[in-house]
Order: sequence, then structure tokens, then C-alpha cells
Amino acid sequence: MSLAWSDARTTARGWLVINSGRGGAAGGGTRMRKGLRPREVTYLAKAMELKFALSGPAIGGAKSGIDYDPDAADRTGVLERFFRAISPMLRTRYGTGGDLNVDETVDVIPAFQRIGLHHPQEGVVRGHFHPDEPTYGAIMRRLERGVVLPVGAAFGVSDTVLSVSDMVTGYGVARAVEVFLEREGGGLSGARILLEGFGNVGGSCALYLARAGGRIVGISDARHVLREPAGLTAGEVETLIRLRRDKMLPESDRRLVAAREGAFWQDADVFVCAAISESVEEDTLNRMERHGIRVIACGANQPFRESKLGSTRVARLADRRFSILADIVSNCGMARALSYLMEKGASIEPHAIFEAVDRTITDALEEVLDRARRRRPRALLAATLEMALDRVATPAS
Repeated sequence: MSLAWSDARTTARGWLVINSGRGGAAGGGTRMRKGLRPREVTYLAKAMELKFALSGPAIGGAKSGIDYDPDAADRTGVLERFFRAISPMLRTRYGTGGDLNVDETVDVIPAFQRIGLHHPQEGVVRGHFHPDEPTYGAIMRRLERGVVLPVGAAFGVSDTVLSVSDMVTGYGVARAVEVFLEREGGGLSGARILLEGFGNVGGSCALYLARAGGRIVGISDARHVLREPAGLTAGEVETLIRLRRDKMLPESDRRLVAAREGAFWQDADVFVCAAISESVEEDTLNRMERHGIRVIACGANQPFRESKLGSTRVARLADRRFSILADIVSNCGMARALSYLMEKGASIEPHAIFEAVDRTITDALEEVLDRARRRRPRALLAATLEMALDRVATPAS
């Protein structure tokens, strides 16, 4: 099902795509960017279906997207009017949250409060669980507290207020890289990492990888590139996070150069795409191969740019040439955090939420690697999709 919306006050257009109503509900975040098209939203809704098959709950995939400048002064009003237009779905069967250029705690939750909606996950809770009022209230309290919970220095950065929603997706991507490299031999220590994007996903992923011994040799955002061939220390990554503005690298850092063709690329072992969707083309694959990259960790949803809806050519090329840590596994941190908080007896503590994410990603990667070992050729992305589709085929409870 697809719903199209046009804003009466601006040029903004938006779409809600629900891939299926499996389990009585569907979930997927809301993004905003200039030039967004329905095709991208459709791809993402399909990916969310597979992601929920791994992270839980056993619901369908969906996505919302708005074609509008996220830096516009009236972006808040646009987002609010879009949510108001799709509010019947948000109340009964669709749950949303933050995504590209839309923040869960800064944008989504306040907008819901202003238009009289209870919580971004209200539709999932009502549509999937059909709870009585006491149970509904208990789940909502866990969700309300857990998502905005400050993580503290252990999972965050000292002197900086960061929440579960700020950090948990990047944590999952970092853990996927770490677990994969450990299982394949050699481990993360000393591995050279190129990281595209320094928002919630990219910034937190860089922090956790650096703390675990990875060498962050380059970071890019929409405007700048930071190169550090020796590798950024965890302390340097913390400073970058403290000083960043609007999810961008701090312009005060003298190592920054303007983003231009070729400025970002250098020899590395792992590439983390944690910026916009569809940033990886065939030329990108060729460039990565020339620089010795062997692992692509998908921190962005649908990172491969295909020629048309339904095509998988670039993804298949990547799967033959690299070890792909698919977005439906590595990027499932927030989905798993929300799913965990919906479970009876869930603990509203950062360590418990992050542990739930860790277990889910580790278990999924173990199964993917086992399936891939039995495939010829050994293709991680194909094995991941096979696993997810098998779970989707299982009737939702």
C-alpha cells in the first residue's frame, strides 16, 4: 500500500509505503531529503520487512519519506503536517521514528505530542499486540523512557548528552564489523576503516570501532573529508562528536579538506556506508577494490544504487567481490531496541538494551556465516536475504 501526500503550504511531497501488514502492523522510520523519490521509499519499506524478521517484532515493513530541504526554516511544520495526514495509520497499524535528517527525540516525538498522538510506536503496539489498557500503558512507558534514556560515558561521550536513540544503531553496525572480523580471523584490532557519514549512525559507529581497536583512517560527510592514515584514537573521535554541528564534522578541525572526487578514498580494510541510501554504485565498488577494501558494512539502509525498482545488479556485483554485512542485520539496532522495550519484563537500562542488540546481531551473523559456508560461491548478502526470507515465510504470532 502506498499513500502520497502534497503539502498545501510548501512544495513538500511525501509518501508512506507499507510493504505488508504482517502480524497486524508495519514499522519504519521517516526521512526527509531534497530530491527524495517514491522508489527510494519503496526499497526501504521492503528492507524494513526483512529487518523486522530478524530484530522483531514479527510485523511488516514500511517507510515514510518527504521530498523537502531538511535545512529549511519551516521543516518542522512540514513534518508535523505530514504526520497529521497519516495519523489514522499511526494510531492503529503503523509505527515510525527517526531516519535520515529526522531525529527521533528532537523531531518525531515532539511533533507527535503537538498533534495529539501518543507515541511513534503506538500503531505497532495496538496493531500487533492488541493489548488491554494496563498492558498498553506498561509498554508505552518503557518505550517513552527507553528511547530518550541518556547512555552515560560507558556507551556515549563524557560531558555530552546522548540518548539510546542517538547511539544504538551505530553500536549495532560497529558490533557487526567486530563480530564478523573475529569470526573470520584476525579481529578488529588494527583494521583500517573508511567511514561515510558522521551523523547518529556514523559518529557512534566510529566511536565504538575506535574503542574496540579499529583504525578510523577516514571520515566523510556531505561537505568535508577527514583523513588520518595512522587512525583516529577513541579520544579524538569523542572530541569530533562533542564539536560536531548538525551531524557534520567540526569545521574547526584543521585536517578537514573539501569533499571532492577522490579526496576520501585511501587504502583500507572496511568501508562503512552510514550516510544516504544508494550511495554505492558500480564505480564505487571498483574504487573500493583498488584500495584493498574487503568488507562493506551497511550502516545506511539500501546502500546500493540500482538502475530501476526491483533491480539487484549492483548488490549482486558487490556480493561477489566483498563481504557484505547487510543493512537488515548491521543496521537493526534501533528496531531491536524498540522490539526489546515492547517485551514483557524488559529492563529500562542502557546496558540491557545494548545487550539485546548485541545478542540479536551476533546470533544473526553466526547463522549468516553458517549458511554462506554452504553456498557456492560464498555470498554473505545472498545468505542474509535467504535467512530473512525464511523467517518472513514463518507465520507471525
